[in-house]
Amino acid sequence: MTSIVVPGKRASFSILVLTALIIVSCGKKGPPLAPIVRIPAAVDKLSAQRVGNDVFITLTVPAKNVDSSIPVDIGRIEIYGYTGRTAPPRTRWVEVGELVATVPVVPPPPEPAPQPAGSETVAAPEPSRGATPGMVITVLDKLTSDELVQGRIATPERGRGAPAIRPVEVPESELLRRFYVAFAFSARGRPGPPGTAAAFPLVELPEPPASIRAFYSESAVSVDWPPSGGIVGFLFNNHLSPEDPPLDDAFEPIATGPAVDGSAASDAAAIPAGPLRYNLYRETEASPLALPAPDAATPWTAARPAPINATPLGSMTFADPIELDRRRCYTVRAVRGTTPNVIEGEASEPACITPVDIFPPAPPAHLVAIADEGGISLIWEPNSETDLAGYLVLRGEASDATLQPLTSSPIVEARFRDTHVTAGKRYVYGVVALDAHLPVPNVSGESNRVEETAR
Repeated sequence: MTSIVVPGKRASFSILVLTALIIVSCGKKGPPLAPIVRIPAAVDKLSAQRVGNDVFITLTVPAKNVDSSIPVDIGRIEIYGYTGRTAPPRTRWVEVGELVATVPVVPPPPEPAPQPAGSETVAAPEPSRGATPGMVITVLDKLTSDELVQGRIATPERGRGAPAIRPVEVPESELLRRFYVAFAFSARGRPGPPGTAAAFPLVELPEPPASIRAFYSESAVSVDWPPSGGIVGFLFNNHLSPEDPPLDDAFEPIATGPAVDGSAASDAAAIPAGPLRYNLYRETEASPLALPAPDAATPWTAARPAPINATPLGSMTFADPIELDRRRCYTVRAVRGTTPNVIEGEASEPACITPVDIFPPAPPAHLVAIADEGGISLIWEPNSETDLAGYLVLRGEASDATLQPLTSSPIVEARFRDTHVTAGKRYVYGVVALDAHLPVPNVSGESNRVEETAR
């Protein structure tokens, strides 16, 4: 067979073949690469505060993945609780703990686009149906009697079919605690690593006061209550300080037990100590002008009740500024210890009250009368009440025991000129103040009386 070679074409053909081989070699499969798996980071910012048998668990939703990449792949957070002397192993929480709450997590809403000037305002988006990354959320766990005793303990499996969980008797010398931990799950249900657990000791709560009283004056609502536990509780919680030791014993060392985890010494350090104090709470009837409350609060927006006192009260009385015509209810909780070891008991029975304005203004003072041609002028010191509506001027003759209103409606200024007088006749004057209470105003006592003869 005779090959035909076209001059000048052989070099171009070789270049094309070489290029094709290079392209084919580039498409050849190499070793497989590991897939990129996004799972949320651990929930490390978590705390638990007990108020009576309500526990408020606060945490921050992770905003990054375990490898610090963003955006975070997260679909929900599960919160677990456990009661025991020690926390469960990090890998056994789901097995022995109780699921307290499941919080859905959704992407944050997109920022609204800037609107040109003069355009219509765009309606705000509907409330989110879940928490968002980076949000601080709080859920409520109401403790039951089953959650105040030792929970199940995970034990190593001994073989196929062997139970992994069984009740275990734990020595009573160790302090019982309540633990909480949270797990973040990706949108596909892959769990992130367990975070830091929060815990507090399950010690006996102080008793609430047996009863509280609320009464009001013109300026404040006064609330008082008996000591927690009655007089016996007062003496027990406010015992006298011990006497100074004798000189012979002043320098003897004090024997202490070993300060190891789980020992009596460490348990004692975790128990709140010190005298009882009190927190006062107030619930006020909503104002008619207030916006309507939402239909139902989302379970991840629970709010710990806040006392109206800035710090726990050592006394058993409190004065609250008054607000008229609005019902309010007060409760008191006993508190022991200082931060971070603080316990707060259950609330007392409420004392409810609706302050009503039954307080008249002060009587006008220093009334003076001056007669001149054509009438008698009166002047007095103005009252300082904020709800003052005005004054009524009273007049009578010298022989009258009761004065009659000279003005048919309240006057605002603290002065008045009486021009309906008869020359040579002697008149007696007085003034009363009225407030703005409806439907009937409160009327003050009568001012000092003055007498003057018309010219």
